[in-house]
Amino acid sequence: MNDLVKQYVSIWNNNSISELGEVFTKQSKYWDSNQEGEAIELLTGSIAATHEAFSDISFQIISLKTTIENQVFLEWKMTGTNSGEFFGYQPTGKVVEIRGLDSIRLEANKIAEIKSFFDSSLFSQQLGLQ
Repeated sequence: MNDLVKQYVSIWNNNSISELGEVFTKQSKYWDSNQEGEAIELLTGSIAATHEAFSDISFQIISLKTTIENQVFLEWKMTGTNSGEFFGYQPTGKVVEIRGLDSIRLEANKIAEIKSFFDSSLFSQQLGLQ
């Protein structure tokens, strides 16, 4: 289980969008404060856009906790320098650090659902856009 979650984090770190199908079920779901829907579709766009905006993006695993057989909690930290356009804003060159928690449900040795919790307003605050 933990290896699967580590592979998911690696996809974010390496912009390995083509590997999403290896870790997610075909009908997997993704939810965060900004979007909700089919995981592979949403994450394909999110990962690409995030890498365009933060070329040195890095996700670090703070902790992984298995609570029941098919449920994992991933505590993470993202850091990156805003080197590209971000939601229509020009690059600021500023560094962001965002922490979050993902509730990950597994099915048939793949990720079936992720609910991601983080304060999305921190991006704007740390980039000086507010």
